[in-house]
Amino acid sequence: MKVELVLVVVLAAFCVTLASGTVTTFKTGPFTGSVDLGMPCNHTNISKPVSSEDLGGAGYTNYIATICTATIAITRYDKDIFNLTTPFGTSSVNRNLLKFGADKDAIKVYDREINSQSGAVGSGYISKSGLTLYAAGFYVSPKSVCWIYLKDNETEMISALKTFHVTEAA
Repeated sequence: MKVELVLVVVLAAFCVTLASGTVTTFKTGPFTGSVDLGMPCNHTNISKPVSSEDLGGAGYTNYIATICTATIAITRYDKDIFNLTTPFGTSSVNRNLLKFGADKDAIKVYDREINSQSGAVGSGYISKSGLTLYAAGFYVSPKSVCWIYLKDNETEMISALKTFHVTEAA
């Protein structure tokens, strides 16, 4: 009985060590974040920020981080444009999936809290590529919106949605 108890304690400690070893942290521009894809990740690529403006003249900067199989894209506008008191909504996720070529009839979208904010997530099958794209979005601040993209791995996306955390420096 004592041997079994010791074995259970050792296995529990081993599982906690494994779980904590799968969190990946990143920093890009004014953003610091972390995510657990449910697997060890030793590949992080931070792209150089790209600044531009939209058709209405609003200036923005895109920050992109690739963490193993996940792409994190954060857009920070020069001024406040997002109302954090209204829900993020699923229509933006639907539009993004269509933009990436997802088949209109294969898209599923859901409201979901991400990073303690109102957000949305969806999936869509892209027949041209033969893959399923998962996309999630939420507002980080009145100036910033974050998107998380993953291909062909619902389990990793669920783990990312549960563990994703990002903060923005002033």
